[in-house]
Amino acid sequence: MFKIRLKRHMSLPLKILIVSFVLLHVKWLHAEVTLLNEVLITDSGLHFDGRKVGKDAQTSATNTYDYYFGRSISAHGDSIKVYQEYVFMTWYRGGKFDRRVMLTRLNTKTGSIQHIAFPHRHTGFRNMWWIGESHNAIAVAISPINETIHLLYDMHAYSAKKPSDGSLATDYFRYSYSVPGAATVADEDFTLAQFVPDESPISTGDYDYKHLTMTGTIDPSQFAGLTYPTFFTNTDGTLLMYMRKGGNNNGGYVFNRYDAENQVWSDFTQFNVLNASNHGLAYDWGLYGNMKYVNGKLRVGFQRRSSNNNDKYQYQNGFYYAYSDHPDGFGEWKTHNGEVIPFPLVDADDIKIFEPGDLVKTTTPNQVSIVRGFDWNVTEKGDVHLIGTVIDKENKDTVHVHTYKPAGASEFITSTDFAGASEIYTAGDDIYIIGLTRDGYPFVEKAQGGTNEFSRIYQGRGGKRFDHGKVHISQGKLYYYLMERGSGSAQPLYLQIIDLDIVDKS
Repeated sequence: MFKIRLKRHMSLPLKILIVSFVLLHVKWLHAEVTLLNEVLITDSGLHFDGRKVGKDAQTSATNTYDYYFGRSISAHGDSIKVYQEYVFMTWYRGGKFDRRVMLTRLNTKTGSIQHIAFPHRHTGFRNMWWIGESHNAIAVAISPINETIHLLYDMHAYSAKKPSDGSLATDYFRYSYSVPGAATVADEDFTLAQFVPDESPISTGDYDYKHLTMTGTIDPSQFAGLTYPTFFTNTDGTLLMYMRKGGNNNGGYVFNRYDAENQVWSDFTQFNVLNASNHGLAYDWGLYGNMKYVNGKLRVGFQRRSSNNNDKYQYQNGFYYAYSDHPDGFGEWKTHNGEVIPFPLVDADDIKIFEPGDLVKTTTPNQVSIVRGFDWNVTEKGDVHLIGTVIDKENKDTVHVHTYKPAGASEFITSTDFAGASEIYTAGDDIYIIGLTRDGYPFVEKAQGGTNEFSRIYQGRGGKRFDHGKVHISQGKLYYYLMERGSGSAQPLYLQIIDLDIVDKS
């Protein structure tokens, strides 16, 4: 039993102060991360349960759903957001012969779950519906200013010429949006009627909710060739979105902002140039990573994929990071130590942090793989963290890397004393690694920002086992959107809500 011993000569106010201080710290020491709720979202989340196949596979008549890149399409991508008491989740409805675009809203106060089925069905790899395409996840966003809902979905660099048969010449971009106030309507009113149908010249009729543009003007130069939609909001509630334009070794990020008053998006702004070889560089390059709005700024972190196919890197190399002092990212981009960089960026080396490929021995062409486990984040006080995994294929060596810069420091620290992870998150001044064990149970590890001292603070045990999931953290709670391990092309999706027990120390 815990006892507090106070001396008799102490004044009563002093005794109260001491007891309050001790009890506060006893509560903090016994803080516990707790699973608050587990909710079944659907039994029918689309999943690619077949085998990895080539571009010419002809398996449309089979029940198993073969795929070209990866297995996951539901609980994948930018698929979960929280607004007020509502959790919004996107998914495709399985099985293989359904593939319908779905939006679900969970009311955490009433427990009500409402599903909206959109007319569009997953079109598969290059419009071959029988080959699953994991790039084509559904992104969702809520504008906190006018409470509109926005969806971008089922895209992987499509254009009038991709696929080559021209079958997506008027369907290369897929955007759906709601009327104002739709995010918070009564449970019974959360239906497809909240969304705005397409009335453009290419509309397929009254049941068409796909828009080929975000600006109101059909413009292939802006909206063709895009992949990986991701939404976020800045500090004043303005909704922003970014996507990758172009391909793997000649691609760039483009981003825009939503004008909630006029209900229209801006034209795209380029973060980096395409065709860098036309701007004085020896090779074109693309980027793999993400943009995030964290700690009051728009930031970018990525790995570069060069069109030089004769260096030691099989695909990507390096850790690259920059941030903008402009509230919407339209200029004022800087290196990690505040030096202004050209905008749009031409040479990725201007913002290079570290070369993890130097941690392994091989120098043989195409023998260093750095495609797994890359992510980055920034704490509230400004600690910058990047993680990744380096594989030396020639020497069969794997190194997990954690590169970080404490707030106020001028240089990054790199540690290989790191267990590895695929994603890193922040809440306040702490960093979190959240994932699934090999047995399929959720876990959470935590470290103080600006350090490499992780400890496990939550471990799911027993119950359902999960295949994969997406994380969203809001107001001290972890919303873990998960697909259960199962079989077939329609599998259960769950939401776990976990209290991270973040104590307000103010």
